Amino acid sequence: MLQGYNMLFELMEKLGKKWAVPLLIFLLLYEQTTFSIIKKQLKVTSRALSRKLKLLEALGLIEKVIIGNPRKVCYTLSEKGKEISKKLLGFTEGISK
Repeated sequence: MLQGYNMLFELMEKLGKKWAVPLLIFLLLYEQTTFSIIKKQLKVTSRALSRKLKLLEALGLIEKVIIGNPRKVCYTLSEKGKEISKKLLGFTEGISK
């Protein structure tokens, strides 16, 4: 049981970092999008965005999808990422009421 709390604590610590939650919510709303669109809409630096995408991908919350020829890289939420993002969105809506 303690291991479950440790995993939850680690996840919340990582999601608490700047840009992680807005990025998850953005991908929930846009479903599949490119690096440049995310960067433009969230007004985040390339370096910060790249780091957060790699972190969220390592956590299994997002997936990198390569489409077409010429190659186009898009990002989308994994099933786990969708589940967590919906809960985060519900949590933020509860706060605003």
